[in-house]
Amino acid sequence: MSNLLLGIILGLWSGVAMALDLSGLGVRTPIITGLLAGLCVGNVELGLKIGSIMLINSLGFYTYGGATIPDFITGSIFGTVVAAKSSGDFDTALNNGIVVATSISLLMAQMDVLGRAATTVFQHLGEKALAENNIPKFELDTLLGTLPWILSRAVPVFLGLLIIDNVVALANFANSVDWIRKGLAVVGGALPAVGFALLLSYMDLKKFWPFFVIGFLMFAFAGMGTLPLALLGLAAASFVVKGGVN
Repeated sequence: MSNLLLGIILGLWSGVAMALDLSGLGVRTPIITGLLAGLCVGNVELGLKIGSIMLINSLGFYTYGGATIPDFITGSIFGTVVAAKSSGDFDTALNNGIVVATSISLLMAQMDVLGRAATTVFQHLGEKALAENNIPKFELDTLLGTLPWILSRAVPVFLGLLIIDNVVALANFANSVDWIRKGLAVVGGALPAVGFALLLSYMDLKKFWPFFVIGFLMFAFAGMGTLPLALLGLAAASFVVKGGVN
């Protein structure tokens, strides 16, 4: 698939997914986006791996109070495409994809700020229309307020994929320089740790610390994976919410 076609398809997805996300349909996730990007480049496994890693990185991050966070969804797109176009074995390609995905995710935080700021223009227009009791214009301005959000994702993805071959060259270079590769690996490894720290910061550990200890022991010493731990946590949560079994 050509870079132009990749840009059109994944750029449209980025815009539509953002609109659906604003409407409450949570389809804009690293996993779904990575899967779609993997289908476009003909390597679903690679897309799912990149999407999974970006999903882990995003744990604990959320736009509480309108805070701006790294855009791991857009990072999944670029990471998957770069990995698919990279030379070398699978591990090298995957590493290139992770490097690019992490970098783009951090960079796209600035586009999130721009999108949010531009939306205020339509907010003020809507407020003026509402003060004039012009309900149709108020509704139109409210809908138009989604455009900056949509364009802040669709345009960078479209333009970025047009020049993706240059990004691949940079990724290959970054992966070949030891100190750059190690530095980006540290950043990539720190993001999940920060995410887990954010999750723990608003959990009532003073009350539920036994569950935390049990989960740690299951993971560290019993070798239990993430999915079984999540199911175990769900079962434990049901006991707490229901107050035990009747």
